[in-house]
Amino acid sequence: MSNEELNLPDDWPPSQFPVFAGDTPMKLLSTGALLAWPVPPFHIYADEPAWTQAQACEIEGLKGAIRRCFLVGVADQQKAVLIQIVLSKPPFALAFSQFRKLTLKQPLKPKAGADGEPFSDVIGERYYSSYELTLRTGETLAGRTVGYVETAFGLYLFAPLDAQGTVERQFVPNEAFSTVRFEAVNAPDLEPPLPIDTVPTTLPPGTLKEPQIVSPEQLLQALDKQAKLPLIRLGEALIRLGYISETQLHQALAFRQANDRTPLGQLLVNLGFLSRKKLNTALARKMGYPMVNVAQFPVENDALRKISLTVAQRLMVLPLVLRPNLLVVAASDPTLHGMIEELEFLSQVRVVAVLGDSLQIMSATSSAYQKMGGNAWADSSNLIDFSDDVSEGITGSQLLASMAQQEQRQHDRDVEAPDPQVAASDSKLVRLVNSMIVEAFDSGASAIHVECRPGRANVRIRFRRDSVLAPYLDLPYTYRAAVVERLKVMAELTPSDRGGPCDGKIDFHQFSPRHRLALRLATLPTVDGLEDAVLRLLAPNAPMTLDNLGLSAANLAQWRDAVGQPGGLVLCVGPSGSGRSTTLHATLRDLNKPERKIWTAEDPIAISQPDLRQVQISPSTGWTYARALRAILCADPDVIMVGDLSQTQTARAAVEAALSGRLLLSTLATRHATEAVHRLIGLGLHPLGLAEALQAVLAQRLVRRLCAHCRVQEEAPDALLAEWLDDYLRAFAPAHRPDRAKTLAQWRVTYGKDDRLQHVQARGCEHCHGSGFAGRLALHELLRITPALRALIQTAARPEQIQAEALKSGDFRTLRQDGIVKVLQGLTTLEEVRACDDA
Repeated sequence: MSNEELNLPDDWPPSQFPVFAGDTPMKLLSTGALLAWPVPPFHIYADEPAWTQAQACEIEGLKGAIRRCFLVGVADQQKAVLIQIVLSKPPFALAFSQFRKLTLKQPLKPKAGADGEPFSDVIGERYYSSYELTLRTGETLAGRTVGYVETAFGLYLFAPLDAQGTVERQFVPNEAFSTVRFEAVNAPDLEPPLPIDTVPTTLPPGTLKEPQIVSPEQLLQALDKQAKLPLIRLGEALIRLGYISETQLHQALAFRQANDRTPLGQLLVNLGFLSRKKLNTALARKMGYPMVNVAQFPVENDALRKISLTVAQRLMVLPLVLRPNLLVVAASDPTLHGMIEELEFLSQVRVVAVLGDSLQIMSATSSAYQKMGGNAWADSSNLIDFSDDVSEGITGSQLLASMAQQEQRQHDRDVEAPDPQVAASDSKLVRLVNSMIVEAFDSGASAIHVECRPGRANVRIRFRRDSVLAPYLDLPYTYRAAVVERLKVMAELTPSDRGGPCDGKIDFHQFSPRHRLALRLATLPTVDGLEDAVLRLLAPNAPMTLDNLGLSAANLAQWRDAVGQPGGLVLCVGPSGSGRSTTLHATLRDLNKPERKIWTAEDPIAISQPDLRQVQISPSTGWTYARALRAILCADPDVIMVGDLSQTQTARAAVEAALSGRLLLSTLATRHATEAVHRLIGLGLHPLGLAEALQAVLAQRLVRRLCAHCRVQEEAPDALLAEWLDDYLRAFAPAHRPDRAKTLAQWRVTYGKDDRLQHVQARGCEHCHGSGFAGRLALHELLRITPALRALIQTAARPEQIQAEALKSGDFRTLRQDGIVKVLQGLTTLEEVRACDDA
């Protein structure tokens, strides 16, 4: 329902909080709903209790039309308000983007003055502020307010109604306005006015009393004073001031550790434990951060030149002062270490952050850069708004063309200037990197390779799609350092560290909220001081099911039986990138029942599941697989998954755990299932213990799947059938080799079309980029340990002996044989099967 449809009656009969007919409004209110309205940030206004009835209000539409209704609540996480037109009917949600102002009709009075004491005496030397909001429609909304409350989803204003401090409460959502400007004005009966945002001396002890800093000299003196103060933690400062309790602090710390990376101060504000005003007071008074009046401070142009407008707006900072090897910036939260590190990397000087009002910073940033450098700095097209790139379908090639045109214009202005190296903070480079990652994800790529070559050679970027590398983009050599540095910044690595390989993880959701995607970054130093980077796109953060892994019916039944045992060792083997972790997590999803306790030890944790207890391995800190496994064994597990058994200590601990009655799943890098036994014995495991513990070994490979859009089939010629038979039967010993004619007849019945086997090929189309392949499927080789195989393992038999014995049973099928079956099913080609199976 739009705002223009809110046609309400003039009478406002009182009503108790309505009983909802359904649970939809309650679901909307269940996360982050505000059932009490903020009050002016002064101690003379008491916090209101939670609402017990709907509140009469007025909603101002996007075109200025005002409609009357009842407000039930504000669901900030969903960016909506719940309103009622008629009290007898259930409420409905109205999005923040559908109105520009909401006003409560019940006035708010201060708690002081109840005994007739004049409001002017209670408030002392206080001021009113005038504000001017620039709406996104281009109009201006102006008025006066007794303080304001800023939240992550909007601005609360308090319009004065009389000289006794009565105010009208208003809410303007962030979606409605682009900028806001506040100025101090003389209030009725109040002389003289103080500088804007100065907190009066009548506030409780511990509140900031000094006027805000308005000059570079005051700022440098305050920084010198801060450097001499003892260090104190933010949580401790807030508790000392009485702003939060220890319980609230512990709740916020636990929430941040489990769900969030938000800084502690902002998290406390988001949770409703603390107001932004009180947070600033704690930062200024207890932690010594100088508080700057950004609206009046004379910003230095040299400081602005150190940080681009794009970065300043993205990080919500304003450079103030530049001194030798020192840059001072104003920030709404100066405790953000990640922000400081990024600014130091970009500016190549030490950065110190001071405290500033976020709304003032937002308003002052654009005007400061415009005054300094004109359109080159204030060009809104350079802003990093990646959501627009995605919605408009801007590709990496288009962005590169735009960047090339910009460089050419610069070159035309100064033809003798050397080729400039692009900065990692360049907004279009940032958008290019983001676009590259999104295109890789959309095209089904598993990895991105960034290859920097010496001299003036272009930077080559390639995608690995369906196991094959394909060109994506060539960048000019001037971008090679910036691209790798940008990726390091995204992975929270040190950009200047080029002496050795680096490894990190990128949470791409932080840079593009529309894409919940994780990437693993690895960088390697190459010749001439250059670096290459490889980005691996990790599996979606949800496990597959066993039924969707492509296991044959016989293999699936045997695998489920093996992992259904109360104890034992079960392995999934294959080379890196063969989908071992995907298979094990699909297995854990099948085992994840309320009656089981499941622990995992992984590096990295690429897939999360509810109720699994997952441990991140960190060898650099001494937290190894072996150490984690020993700790997990003390935590009463039923099932344990260990990411890798390639170390002797880990393998021995795994066998001991399996023999003690736990089911232990793990991976190993071997070519075939039969080679896993030989590898473990080579690590020093005793054959008798291994034979007793081992339940099953599943080897797998990934091959390209034929494109479903351009695949064609024809009857397979006799020569091709003979080739398929030769490949399938070669694994058997001559004495136990099945009859060719019987095998072919069985194929015709099982996989044939009218008893004729088909040869399926794909010619290439736009869906598969002309390759004939789209997606991948797995080939499997499942070795289920039988008494006869257990006896061979006890004697440390060779892999060939184990395979020969497994083939005698008739249930075992090699990777090559499973691949030929999938060729008969028309899923892939024999060439793909041969390429993945190097036997």
